Amino acid sequence: MNRMIPTISIAALLTLPPLAMAQTWNTLPGEFALRTLKGFYVTAINGGGRTTDPIVVTAATSARTPWEKFRLGVMDPPATHDKSFQTSGGNYLTAVDGGGRTTDVLHTDATQVRQWEQFRLVELLDAPTFFVIQTIHGNNLTAVGEGGKFEDAIHTDAGWWQVGDWERFRVVKCGDLGSGYQYTIVAADDELLYAVNGGGIADSGRIDTIWKAPWSGDTTVTRFKFIRQSDGSYALQTSNGVNFVTALGGGGEVERYMPADCGGLSSACQSWFTHIFHTDATQVQAWEKFNIIDQGDCKYAIQTVKGFFVGIFKDSSTGSFLLTTDRSTVSENEKFQLVMHGLDSPVVLNRPR
Repeated sequence: MNRMIPTISIAALLTLPPLAMAQTWNTLPGEFALRTLKGFYVTAINGGGRTTDPIVVTAATSARTPWEKFRLGVMDPPATHDKSFQTSGGNYLTAVDGGGRTTDVLHTDATQVRQWEQFRLVELLDAPTFFVIQTIHGNNLTAVGEGGKFEDAIHTDAGWWQVGDWERFRVVKCGDLGSGYQYTIVAADDELLYAVNGGGIADSGRIDTIWKAPWSGDTTVTRFKFIRQSDGSYALQTSNGVNFVTALGGGGEVERYMPADCGGLSSACQSWFTHIFHTDATQVQAWEKFNIIDQGDCKYAIQTVKGFFVGIFKDSSTGSFLLTTDRSTVSENEKFQLVMHGLDSPVVLNRPR
């Protein structure tokens, strides 16, 4: 018996919808704040839900209220624009028209993530801890005047190749740190903490262990994995993935500047700083545990096992800010900002222009 084989025309095939890839949105622990280069924070007025001005402003000098804090969603599997920003009221940040605007730029009334609510984050190689935030159409978010504005605060008309100071945002961690995430630790003087050589250094004379400095080219050594312990404290694993940070004596130490000693042939003619940390531990014991205490403003205090706080102080002999683990109270000098690693979105192969 002859059987009829069904056929379908090419035109009909072209009208069929493409197979959809199942995608979900995962939310990272805690919240995040968007800090401009001048130190102002992005604020979603009323915690979101707005389409008329004021909607999003950049006048806040701290991130103390929920309006400056956003939940960060990550698309799984990732796409080029794989991030969403959810306001404290549960709404999502919308780049109106997908970007390219200088008026009616952002809305905060969306209740679900569609294209205009999708963004990508690109960490800047010349300024670690700062990111460009790109809309779905490839424009960069601009904090007009580097922040500090209640009106005309945000534009989305900058092209992807336009990365000036106005397009730089630090994505600062707030609240719950989770466990197993890598962070860069930023001190109150805006310098970064480094584990020299990525860790593995004990008290070896004049070789530094933990150093605080501006960006020096190698961003990997600024990454510390925060591993939550059973007692709620954290161990800070260095970037080599093997060693942990040790607070010598469990805290109570101060870095000291040691001038060069050129008096004899056996003396190395160079200055150095004393150590208050080691990075050679391979197991977590008491001196490798730190309490990370949320200060409520997207900053954290780091407390040693003996109850001292890590901080910075101005050294009278050099005029530079050094590290200490002997503070008994928390001032601004004992507060640190944390910037999560791994937030880079996938590379865009074909960029619009």
